[in-house]
Amino acid sequence: MSEPNLVFLPWVRRGGPLDLPEDRRDGHPASQASATAEVRVNGVGPATVSVRLMGPGDVTVLPPQQVIRTDPAPGTRTFESNYLALVELDEPALPWLFTPAKAVDGRLRPWMCLVVVREQPGVQLAPPTRGSLPVLTIGAPARPEEELPDLDDSWAWAHAQLATDAAMTDAALADALAADPTRSLSRLVSGRLLAEQTEYLACVVPTFEAGRRTGLGDDPGDAQGPAWRRAPGMAPVELPVLHHWRFATGPAGDFQSLAMAIRGRPVADGFGTRAVDLSTSGLEIPGADDTQVLLAGALLALDAPAERWSDPAMEGRFATALVDVLNLPDQVPPSHPLLAPPRYGQAYAAARTLDLATTTRWYEQLNSDPGHRVAAALGTLVVQQQQETLVAAAWDQSADLHAAGRVFGLATLGLALADSLHRRHVVPLPAEDGLFVLAPLRARLLGSPATGGASFAQQWSQAQLPDRALSPVVRRATRVRGPAVRRLGRAGSTARLDILDRMGPISRINRDLTIPAGPLTFEAGGAALPNPMALSWAQVSADAVLSGLPRPGFALGPMPAPTPRPGPLPPIGGGVLDGGVLAPGRFTRAGRDAPFALRRPRDPFDPDDPVDPDPDPEPEPEPEPDPDPRPPRQDNQVAATFRAAAARHLSAFLAAAPPAGASFGSLPTEAIFAEALALTTPARTFGARVSGLLEAPAPPAADDPVPSLRFAPRFDTPMSRSLAELGQHWLLPGLDGVPADTALGLRTNGEFVEAFLVGLNHELGRELLWREFPTPMTATFFDRFWDAAVAPGAPPDVAPLDSWGDRALGAPTAVEDRFVLLLRSELIKRFPDALVSATKPGPPVERLLPVFRGSMDPDISYFGFTVPLADADDWSIVIAEQPGAPRFGFEVGEAPAGVSHAPATEATSARQAARLRQLPARITIPVAVLLREPTP
Repeated sequence: MSEPNLVFLPWVRRGGPLDLPEDRRDGHPASQASATAEVRVNGVGPATVSVRLMGPGDVTVLPPQQVIRTDPAPGTRTFESNYLALVELDEPALPWLFTPAKAVDGRLRPWMCLVVVREQPGVQLAPPTRGSLPVLTIGAPARPEEELPDLDDSWAWAHAQLATDAAMTDAALADALAADPTRSLSRLVSGRLLAEQTEYLACVVPTFEAGRRTGLGDDPGDAQGPAWRRAPGMAPVELPVLHHWRFATGPAGDFQSLAMAIRGRPVADGFGTRAVDLSTSGLEIPGADDTQVLLAGALLALDAPAERWSDPAMEGRFATALVDVLNLPDQVPPSHPLLAPPRYGQAYAAARTLDLATTTRWYEQLNSDPGHRVAAALGTLVVQQQQETLVAAAWDQSADLHAAGRVFGLATLGLALADSLHRRHVVPLPAEDGLFVLAPLRARLLGSPATGGASFAQQWSQAQLPDRALSPVVRRATRVRGPAVRRLGRAGSTARLDILDRMGPISRINRDLTIPAGPLTFEAGGAALPNPMALSWAQVSADAVLSGLPRPGFALGPMPAPTPRPGPLPPIGGGVLDGGVLAPGRFTRAGRDAPFALRRPRDPFDPDDPVDPDPDPEPEPEPEPDPDPRPPRQDNQVAATFRAAAARHLSAFLAAAPPAGASFGSLPTEAIFAEALALTTPARTFGARVSGLLEAPAPPAADDPVPSLRFAPRFDTPMSRSLAELGQHWLLPGLDGVPADTALGLRTNGEFVEAFLVGLNHELGRELLWREFPTPMTATFFDRFWDAAVAPGAPPDVAPLDSWGDRALGAPTAVEDRFVLLLRSELIKRFPDALVSATKPGPPVERLLPVFRGSMDPDISYFGFTVPLADADDWSIVIAEQPGAPRFGFEVGEAPAGVSHAPATEATSARQAARLRQLPARITIPVAVLLREPTP
């Protein structure tokens, strides 16, 4: 019989049926047994063979992997004295595997058992001597008859277990045992009744004399009977030990008994606060001789008094006097500094000077209230006591700070040099020259806020010019001191082609530039090139062609043959105007059709260029005069035909109406260059480059583009522990007045916690500044007060201090004040894995786990929940034992008296196990009980 889903079996055997002697109560089975086996070969037979079965005298060792669990665990020091020790084995048939008998009435004694002996003189576990197993010796002054169990009842303390989903028949149980080994095991339980706070040694030993002799290394021979017989005045016993471990019991009581003893008990008035005498404050306030203020801790009673001052009128006087003293350093010149009490949190406040007109701001509330200043002073005291450890931890967190400092120092130097070069050589450039200089960077220049987010590449795309317009080839051909500019005959050395302004956007003239195949001639390339003159839209329209001046001498003719000219230059051809006749020319390669060619000009800025500068171009020949000095003022037939064809072509080529403000060559070079200058400013580029070296860089300041290397160390340690080390009364005043086995409902005191953390961060910032640690004084180093290890995802207890602004002290920014359950009991100390939760009846039923927990000496534990304080009395606190593997024992005070071992009271070991099994305990305490007024 067993609990649902768990079946206890009195014994388990594997293999086929054997004709073994019965295990009778009035006698002990023989140490050896034999059986007859039938053998058939190819259907012939059977032949009978006598087989000797292995018995307890053949066992020399127990494989360690067979032991899967012990209760208590090895080394336990607080095992409940009303529970029984046990060991679990992986093989469910192992305790009966070598027993040479068969069960009678559901009883079968195992070949081994678990004995638990008290550590005392006369009890010794010695290393192996004759055999391979350790030897347990029990002799005087110890009494073996009290330390060892009665082997006649060994059948009652061994059973098997099977986990199942439903009730099963015997055949189904057998199939389940064979099908899934992970759902079955065997268990040896010791019936030894344990005493409180006592050391014990648990050993698995043989129960047959043959097994005992074999384990000791002796010849078992024909030894029969049990390994020992319990009787008064027993002789010393030597037993081989197959497995052993040590443990100790704790004080009286198990989980259930300790939990059931917890009650909601009354505490004294004013619990959770302590009176502070202000008569000797030194502020010289009239009438303050008997003034007291109640100082609360980090935990506060739910019904704590709202009025803290013994004389409410003194609160404002003390605030005024404190502010006057704290503001004195601002009223003296810097040359005569004045030592005054600290203004806690001044690095996080917008204004350092305290102003009582803003009484709702945390800065004034913290520094003008004596109670809050005490809490902040406790934070400074923690830092002063742990300053070496904290500073060392801060340097450990900034291991790369020194190397980063060197890199950023070089970056600052590089920024100064780049800024000088940018101002001297890039900014003064004309817009077009500057675009040529910065052209290789245009794909990498991202947008800036100053330009509305548009990048250099976007600006260039909007200008509708090809990328080749900024190519090095164009730049070399159009540079100021190049041959092309000199041939144009521009005056002065600053003459320019302004080529970008003369490149009409392709989309505005509705045609595509295509690169002609073959030689580049006027016929092939002229139509694809824009007019170098800045023509307006009207000058190239169909109407302009039809209404133009007459061309009586207009003619189309073949390209004339090139005229040889001396010189090493490659040839260049061109159109020649002769009496109004346009004779197209052609370009040829050097050394082929003509000696005259266009040679690559020498770069005047490149001293290694071997090519000499181009000579001045020869003057072009004057066109021959028109043979007819006074031709008729009208188009000839060729001109009329060309004019009509050109008009039709332009009508189809150009849009019907020009776009608003459109003209050829209207490129906003000034705007694009201004954008490029803004995007290439070293203050911007260096700041972005250096920021990329940091995982979480600070935004660069306007006057310092290189981000600051100041590092803010973080400490996640819950500082409630440090406060408790200063004194547990700071955490909860009046702690000594809590009776034993008491549950109390408390709440967190947000004002105290925030004041303490402000003082903590304030003092550490000053200490790091003194140690020359590069950290911002506005950093928040500590933001956790409560130990939230049970809820890793819980938010910090305070928001960053530099973001508080004008909020009030204790205002719920990060978290609100939370409900806290305080337990003064041995329960949590002895059972630290107990499950504590808060529940609210539904539907649906709400269940909350603690968001923080802590403990204080000697036996106090507290748990924080996100239970709204307004409706806390609708909730209940549940304390439950951690569920786990089955445990066996007696209820506290119900164990048999006057005996060292519990007797077998059930018919089978399975029923014995079911009766002694202890289920996990669980108690529920309504919060309303904790809030109830004490009964007079």
